[in-house]
Amino acid sequence: MGGTRNKYYEEYKGILKVYRKMSRFSKSQMMIHGVIKTLKEGLTPILVDPRGTTKSREHEEVMRRLGLDRHTASAYLIALRGLRALISNNTNQYRK
Repeated sequence: MGGTRNKYYEEYKGILKVYRKMSRFSKSQMMIHGVIKTLKEGLTPILVDPRGTTKSREHEEVMRRLGLDRHTASAYLIALRGLRALISNNTNQYRK
């Protein structure tokens, strides 16, 4: 009986590996697609790390102040990070 359990577990592990590979593939492909699309439109792509946007004090304040749901508030904070990065890069260029 233990042998069949291990067999099913091994199949399950194999399925997880396939899903993990698929998710990595789609994420990287979507990122590449987004960068290429912004370059075709003549815009500058800005990559921002979204880590820490959901569980922060700022997230709760944005949700309360603007009346946004959790996901929209996270998108708002990620956009603000991108704008801050853009502003800091532009001001550093002109400080020479």
